[in-house]
Amino acid sequence: MKCQTSAPAAQGSADAKAAAIAQEVMQALGGKKAWDNTRYLAWTFNNQYHLWDKKTNDLRYERGDSLVVISNLDTKQGKVFLRGTQVTDTTKANPQLRRMYPTWANNSYWFIMPYKLQDAGVTLTYVGEGKTQAGASADILQMTFNKVGVTPDNKYLLAVDKQSRLITEWNYFAKFTDEKPAFTRPWTNYQRYGDIMLSSGRSTDTADRLNIRDIAAPASVAPELFNSSTPINRSQIK
Repeated sequence: MKCQTSAPAAQGSADAKAAAIAQEVMQALGGKKAWDNTRYLAWTFNNQYHLWDKKTNDLRYERGDSLVVISNLDTKQGKVFLRGTQVTDTTKANPQLRRMYPTWANNSYWFIMPYKLQDAGVTLTYVGEGKTQAGASADILQMTFNKVGVTPDNKYLLAVDKQSRLITEWNYFAKFTDEKPAFTRPWTNYQRYGDIMLSSGRSTDTADRLNIRDIAAPASVAPELFNSSTPINRSQIK
């Protein structure tokens, strides 16, 4: 898989082949309408639990059995709870609240990246045909960014399966100029949640903490879940 190492395009765009494949990926996932109509998403990544309201951008974040953060990704405001007690010392609470957006940006990308191919500021380039580490034939897309996101210098090579048209592997480059990826990971075990497809497999090792767990796309959630100061029963979010 050969990628570019010179400066990316000035604006987010896609060549004709890449744009067509991106649309095929979206359709294989359930379609843009189904994605837009999905309001709530829940998942655990790297031992961190998230419950996100896509409409309001409210986020519930849990780490371990003691830290709970309720915040809004737009206003950056919210509350921090430690062992069920609100942290009222702003010198301790505010840094945690400021970390929520970049934390969500990273952790959600590991979860829903395939839905982001057509976002503003994304540049897609069709690289050609290739194979995944598992030996499956795929179309390879290069994804770069035009001054958007928390880490706009990143670059990805994405393998789109020839049959399913789902992304089945990604190669991550910390900088656009890097010639070799920092890592290569699978995107496997797609299942339907509500009206959309989501992938949980990021490793062939089922015990890997980077696999996505506790996935849900509920049609509704109890409002108190965005206020509760203690970890919730994740199995009840369906």
